[in-house]
Amino acid sequence: MTLGERVISWTVRIVRHLWREIVGFGVVGLIGVTCDITTFNVVIGIFHAPKVWGSLAGTALGTVVGYIGNRYWVFRHRERRQSATEIVLYLLVSGVAMGIIAACVAFNEYVLGFKSLIAANVAQFIFGQGLGTIFRFWAMHMWVFPETKADAQPHGRASAPTAAPTRLDEPDAAVLAEDLR
Repeated sequence: MTLGERVISWTVRIVRHLWREIVGFGVVGLIGVTCDITTFNVVIGIFHAPKVWGSLAGTALGTVVGYIGNRYWVFRHRERRQSATEIVLYLLVSGVAMGIIAACVAFNEYVLGFKSLIAANVAQFIFGQGLGTIFRFWAMHMWVFPETKADAQPHGRASAPTAAPTRLDEPDAAVLAEDLR
């Protein structure tokens, strides 16, 4: 097997294993970004605050929305830690992502010299959110809501179910039931 075939095979296994989380993370992210865009533009357009402050305010609101959506929907099946530890880790990861996003806005305005609201939106929501989202998904999956041995399913298959699913209309239960067949 060539290196390219191994990389493709590895990528397919990862996507098969994580596709529900990736899609859910994307939906929660879209809701958070909508809150972020609205806040960003209100802070800058109506309150005439500096663009970096608008970036920080919007990202902070999106972070709160993201935590609620990720904890109670996307990663709901993951083992819960003490809530204070989980929230601190989430805030640390989100703080780094917020710094990535604000750095893109600052770079755009102070280094490249683009001062318009459109340029700030492109820096915030194309470059900043793009880089921040990649970092967030990786860090959330690895540190904030990590898989336990019970969560891990090598090669996309459950090794031994711990309990029978109670409702087959739930996506996770349907997959588990399908794996048992």
